[in-house]
Amino acid sequence: MEVFELEDVVKVRGPGFTLGPLSLSLGAGEILGIMGPNGAGKTTLLKLLWGFLRPDEGEIKVFGRTPHLEQVAVRIRAGYLAESPHFYEWMTAERFLLFIAGFYPGWDWSRAYELLEEFGLDASKQIDRLSKGNRMKLALIAAVSHRPQLLILDEPTSGLDPLIRVDLLDTLRRMAREANVGIVLSSHVSDDLDRIADTILMLDSGSVLEYAPTASLLKRYGRHQLEEVFLNAIGRIPATGTAHRA
Repeated sequence: MEVFELEDVVKVRGPGFTLGPLSLSLGAGEILGIMGPNGAGKTTLLKLLWGFLRPDEGEIKVFGRTPHLEQVAVRIRAGYLAESPHFYEWMTAERFLLFIAGFYPGWDWSRAYELLEEFGLDASKQIDRLSKGNRMKLALIAAVSHRPQLLILDEPTSGLDPLIRVDLLDTLRRMAREANVGIVLSSHVSDDLDRIADTILMLDSGSVLEYAPTASLLKRYGRHQLEEVFLNAIGRIPATGTAHRA
């Protein structure tokens, strides 16, 4: 089952930047990683999927619906985690989750408390006293406790220490494998994508450099890490295998 499909999608962002054309899809239980430098178009793509933006050309379907026209129908089955999530600092973690739960008829408190315990978060603690890592964990709990079928993550591990990063990534991988959740995440940290991504989309200045399964990319470029593949694709390091554009 396809969670989303993009066909020949183009988005113009000002006079100097165009994303696309993009044609890609995500199946249930799959993890798509998006790589690229600042300004490559990663966040623009995620906002198109979430319905914050509408395409200038092409078609986007999420659960068979058009996200910018049917936002409620899409978002009730999806979760979104921004790079810098917004919180009401005076709230406790539990009060914040209670606030978010009001937007989702399918909110599952057993799931929320299970993740609070798994992440070692004190639900009674005020948000302004939480570390950056614990805030990101709380934001993830808020994004997944209605048991979405699609999870959209924009730089979810940015600035986190390595142990917290690993915890978050392991949780995401379990969600994909055990709950059949389709996940799309962008990351500046290629190690994150090495760890969990089934498929990789590499962007540079809005253009597609590569779009292929992770294992086949590494094999084709003769590399062990996705960062090396990306640098190879943009000509920053010489090829060791036979590379070509997707």
